[in-house]
Amino acid sequence: MTKSFGEVLDKYRGIGPGFDFLRIGLAFSIVLTHSFLLTRNDAFIRGSVFWFTEYALVPMFFALSGFLIAGSAQRLSLPNFLINRGLRIVPALAVDIVVCSLIIGPIVTIVYHAEYFTDPRFFKYFLNIVGWIHYELPGVFQDNPSQRVNGALWTVPWEIFCYIIMSFLMITAIVKTRYKLLGVTIAYIVIGLIVQKMPYLLPGSIKPIARFLFMSRGSQLITAFMMGIVVFQFKAVIPHSRWLFAAACLVCIVAILTLDSRAVESVINRPIVITSLVYITVFIGLSEVPIPAFFRKGDYSYGVYLYHDPFLQIWISAFPSLFLYPKYGALALYMVGLPSALAVAVLSWHFIEKPILGLRKKFSFIAQVRGVENGNHAGHGSNVRPVAVKS
Repeated sequence: MTKSFGEVLDKYRGIGPGFDFLRIGLAFSIVLTHSFLLTRNDAFIRGSVFWFTEYALVPMFFALSGFLIAGSAQRLSLPNFLINRGLRIVPALAVDIVVCSLIIGPIVTIVYHAEYFTDPRFFKYFLNIVGWIHYELPGVFQDNPSQRVNGALWTVPWEIFCYIIMSFLMITAIVKTRYKLLGVTIAYIVIGLIVQKMPYLLPGSIKPIARFLFMSRGSQLITAFMMGIVVFQFKAVIPHSRWLFAAACLVCIVAILTLDSRAVESVINRPIVITSLVYITVFIGLSEVPIPAFFRKGDYSYGVYLYHDPFLQIWISAFPSLFLYPKYGALALYMVGLPSALAVAVLSWHFIEKPILGLRKKFSFIAQVRGVENGNHAGHGSNVRPVAVKS
């Protein structure tokens, strides 16, 4: 007899055995995609079946986040929930911003240090810590195809927005009422469909804002996040079925073959495709998936996400003729860029994230359970995803 998501989650005492694999797998896949996008291979990615990586990977991170934090949103007060989230996300993000601006930047910049440290872009870069995204540092990566120091930070404001949405759901107690929650999620999608298909119903002054909130690539992340929460709330009736998993995969294959990169900013596909991605995400997260013991020592996915773009950019800047070679250069970049980002992610986990999680334990069920099982190892809690992305 097929068990429900809830029964599987209960079996593992509230910790899905596959989420560790899912987080690191998504992070590694994002690094691969960005290895191509940063090396003038945009047309190859967006003009082939690989366009779906941009559509699927980050939303899956946000779906994972919505599912995992839905439980803590019901157990915790709003202040404790926000403290819990802040301790997981902000410290590592702040260190990443400092490393990029005070270490990487001064080393690779082509301008004099006196100019670097007095340029307004240097000071504005620190606003990334609070979600006001600035991508450039003076003279940094100026000869690369992209001058963005860390393009992955684009998810950070959307992650903050998701926590604002969750705060609203907690204040109104909608997060505890599954049919109201489902209604809010459906309403968000329906409004997006109206914005896309009947824009003439909107006053001209609000059309750009409406498109940004309901049709943009970032709004896709909100949809995935809210669907993740909905799946958690309906976990008692949603079956953990291989047949449904196969059907969801089939939907994604059809989407890959019939849609294109424009689908990222189209709402009409989301009720089917994002729903399928959310099911795939939770199914894998609740399945026993083998993972090397190394990756069970810490949650390195957040660090990989935070640091991969700057390190890919460093390698491109140092050896442009090698890594800008069409397609094969991107693969070579991935082979050196991923280990570089992973090495820094390991340091980030053990010296920044894990110690901070010690402060978080009184708020986090996951951290408490992990502490008991793994000698105070608290492995859960992603960025998001986002991102800038990331119970």
